[in-house]
Amino acid sequence: MEGALHGHHWEALESLLPLYQAITTVRLRSGTTTSFWHDVWDGDDSLAQRFPALLSHCTRQTLTVKAVLQTGLDVHLVPRLSPLARDELAQVNQIVAAITPSMEDDERMTPFASDDGKIHTAALYKLLTSVSNSKDAISRFIWDNCAPPRVQFFAWLLTNDRIQHKCNLKKKKVLDDSTCDVCGGAEETVDHLIFRCPHACNFWHALGFRLGDGTQVLNLDQLGRSSRVPAEQFGAFILLCCWQLWKQRNGHVFRQEPISLQRTLQACKTEATLWGARAPKGCRGIGTRWCEVFSISM
Repeated sequence: MEGALHGHHWEALESLLPLYQAITTVRLRSGTTTSFWHDVWDGDDSLAQRFPALLSHCTRQTLTVKAVLQTGLDVHLVPRLSPLARDELAQVNQIVAAITPSMEDDERMTPFASDDGKIHTAALYKLLTSVSNSKDAISRFIWDNCAPPRVQFFAWLLTNDRIQHKCNLKKKKVLDDSTCDVCGGAEETVDHLIFRCPHACNFWHALGFRLGDGTQVLNLDQLGRSSRVPAEQFGAFILLCCWQLWKQRNGHVFRQEPISLQRTLQACKTEATLWGARAPKGCRGIGTRWCEVFSISM
């Protein structure tokens, strides 16, 4: 959405763009229609979220993946990079070097689409209603905080049992086995993944939370706050933790990455630093305080 576009309809579409990017993942082909920085095409989040220092040094933030493949990223960066931005550039260049483009169109995927590509409008309407009219407690807990849109959307999917955990995939006949790949001791449901799996239990315990037998994702907003965690933006803190448990699980399942309490806490600490750097002005200091919580727990 570039150029001099004005009027109510364009403004409405532009306001929905972050949500659209939050609810979609791109299967990269040619890279022609995929935003290099803001679409999710490598991993579970966008490059803008993972490499904010480098993004701040980029003179053109509307680049497509194809444009970067053609010209390289360096020509779109300011002459002098900060040390952190140089470190991030090295990581991004590794990601770019691993791309093997094709002539086919990029494929945009969303949990709201069926196998034939048709959008489930009822579920999408429910999501949009939840975003714009957060009257119930769980909706306020999810949407009224400084978490990035994609993380808020993940939390909405989580509390509505719509993420692609193994029990859901077994119901859809995608998998024959629903056993948790992390612990191998129970079925992978949303409650198991976030609260019941030994890895998840150890994680929450390390942060000072005491989980009851009846703790459920559906009641995420009722989770008792640990005395170590600041009351400010508590909802965003919980979403960050759930998001990292999901990302660590995905890294273990799809990329055979080791999974451990130390690794998960370090990932949370890193993400808290990134969130703090791009949070609204009133929330800037919260990332530092979250980092302290994760550091004490490590």
